[in-house]
Amino acid sequence: MIHLKFNISYFIFLLLALSFCILFFPFSIINAATLNFSPPSGSYGVGVSFSVNVTVESVDQAMNAVSGVVSFPWDKLEVVSISKQGSILSLWPVEPSFSNSAGTVSFEGIALNPGYTGASGKILAITFRARNAGQANLSFSSGSVLANDGTGTNILKGLQVAVFTLTSVVETPLSPQAETSVATPNALNIISSTHPDDIKWYVNNTPEFSWELPPGALEARTLIGKSPTGNPFVSYIPPINKKKVDELPDGTYYFSLQVRTSAGWNAVSRYRVNIDTTPPKPFSITFPHGDKGFAPQPVVFFKAIDNESGISHYDIKIGDNEELPKIAPDTVSNPYLLTPQLPGKHTLFVFAIDRAGNIRSASAEFTIKGIDMPIITYYQKTINVGDTIKIRGTTYPNSYVNVYIREGDRLISEENTKSDATGNFVLVVSKRLDSGVYTFTTRVIDERGAQSTETPPFTISVQSEFVIGLVNFVLKYLSMAILALLVLSALAWGGVHLWFRISRTIARMRHEAQEAEMVSKKAFKVLREGVANHVTRLKKVKRKLTEEESEFLKQFEQKLEEAEELVTKEIQDISHS
Repeated sequence: MIHLKFNISYFIFLLLALSFCILFFPFSIINAATLNFSPPSGSYGVGVSFSVNVTVESVDQAMNAVSGVVSFPWDKLEVVSISKQGSILSLWPVEPSFSNSAGTVSFEGIALNPGYTGASGKILAITFRARNAGQANLSFSSGSVLANDGTGTNILKGLQVAVFTLTSVVETPLSPQAETSVATPNALNIISSTHPDDIKWYVNNTPEFSWELPPGALEARTLIGKSPTGNPFVSYIPPINKKKVDELPDGTYYFSLQVRTSAGWNAVSRYRVNIDTTPPKPFSITFPHGDKGFAPQPVVFFKAIDNESGISHYDIKIGDNEELPKIAPDTVSNPYLLTPQLPGKHTLFVFAIDRAGNIRSASAEFTIKGIDMPIITYYQKTINVGDTIKIRGTTYPNSYVNVYIREGDRLISEENTKSDATGNFVLVVSKRLDSGVYTFTTRVIDERGAQSTETPPFTISVQSEFVIGLVNFVLKYLSMAILALLVLSALAWGGVHLWFRISRTIARMRHEAQEAEMVSKKAFKVLREGVANHVTRLKKVKRKLTEEESEFLKQFEQKLEEAEELVTKEIQDISHS
């Protein structure tokens, strides 16, 4: 029983709370707004201009801000003008704008306090011109309606679609002279050699038209102007069959033609020409993530505006290389991811090309920072012909390593491998090299795609077996010859040195022998004189010398002479040897 009372009380509480929300907060449930087109449908002929109002419906709550983008088929419709006259909005943070090339109209405005409440509040009026027959749908690709509740609640509930039928129209206008002749339905076929396609845009502003006159043509009248329903009134008698128009300002023009025969005036024939001689407006290139970084594919923003024919596409070129530029359609120009670039400073060129072929260019510099180069830890400096080259090194983990082998400035081979989880890598070069001198450099690409600059070149000498054998032979026997030459040189030097020493010794001995000869002569002279003096004194003695003493003196003088001769002769032999 207690449990039942509790459940009933809980149910009553929920019911009261729900009633309170409905009574006091009804707008949170039923308040909503829609964006509409007025009129929502219609049928118009090609070349006819018509206006469509963009409106807002917010009957239950005041709104004070609205924004949106209207999409239309650019091949069926073109915007002639946008008008804010009679708008419920009084403040425009961004002026309404349109792009015939993209098929869009953008708007954003504010209704000041107390805002707007109603079923058909005019935001702006768009004047379209029908370009081609078919069905043209108008829709909102985006939109928002903010309530005047202090918090800016988005109360947009729905976005309406408008459908228009565009048809070809053949007119039968009266002549300017109010002629009463009956018009025939036979319109003439007009062609243009300068503007052959009436849908395309051309930079040529002097169009030429030609046509075939019907039999019995009496008069022709023409008109060139921006009105697709204009009546020709410039008369030519006799009738002409071609017309060249002087320089026309940019825009879309209609050449109208009517020819009179005896049966009356033919139906008006018309030919449209689109002229655009003005390039797109200047634009800039921006790098949202900065113009310097390690990412090899920078993201760029660029957006050009062309009020006449609209942007056809962008041509993108990086640097002064002769490669074909990359084409970025208008729909992917913001943002645009560049192709991978090597480390270094680069210049990006963007060429905005409108539908008539006019070009506007912009450029910007950006720098790709290089990651660290690989470190080479091993390679063979000299190998034989036919041997494989092994290269080892370290770099970032799980990264691709490219090796470029060159002979002089010519690239011979490009090899690649991948480092392991620790950053080590081994590369066995697949290409067999002929004898010669080669260099190789390396570059690393990490998992993000960032690249390093190339390492300084390493040199490898590849030699043939014949050359190696010849070199070894020459080195072997050359070393023996050099050794023998060194020995002979040493002996020759020793001999020359000894010869000079002997010559000096002989010269010195001869000089000393001459001195000895002179000294000995003086000595013997002194000796003889001394002996002679002694003999003289002996002879003066009163006693008579004995026979023995006389014999001794005689023999002494004789031996002295013999000794002098012998010494002199030996000294002379020494000095002359």
